[in-house]
Amino acid sequence: MSVDLMTRLRRASPSQRRAAALAACGYAVEYAQVHDSVVLSVLGELNSGLCVSAPEIEKVKILTEQADEEYFDLHDASDSSEDNGYLAAFSRARALSALLFALEEESLHSSSESICEAISAVDNSHAIAARVVSSLS
Repeated sequence: MSVDLMTRLRRASPSQRRAAALAACGYAVEYAQVHDSVVLSVLGELNSGLCVSAPEIEKVKILTEQADEEYFDLHDASDSSEDNGYLAAFSRARALSALLFALEEESLHSSSESICEAISAVDNSHAIAARVVSSLS
């Protein structure tokens, strides 16, 4: 994350940081093509300001762990000359991790980690940065 973006997060209110993290998560989940119904439901609940149930949070944790394992397995099985899907798996794992951080109690740490994970999930970090800056305005 850029110094400028981190400075903006530090100056933002908790609700602005939450909105920024959710904007970044939403973009990353869409980019990574995470179509799991629980993930989409959780994003909707967070964007609506609703509480997310413990079973839904646990499901996101499990999905994140599975995505990380899939990425590591695919990465280990690849050679440097071919992408056997590990880059897409990496994007999914980072998008899910971004959501997991967004599920934590709002703080500068949880918001910045969520945004960093979302940035890692996509090819174009400027697209997420623009959404974050817009959410902080």
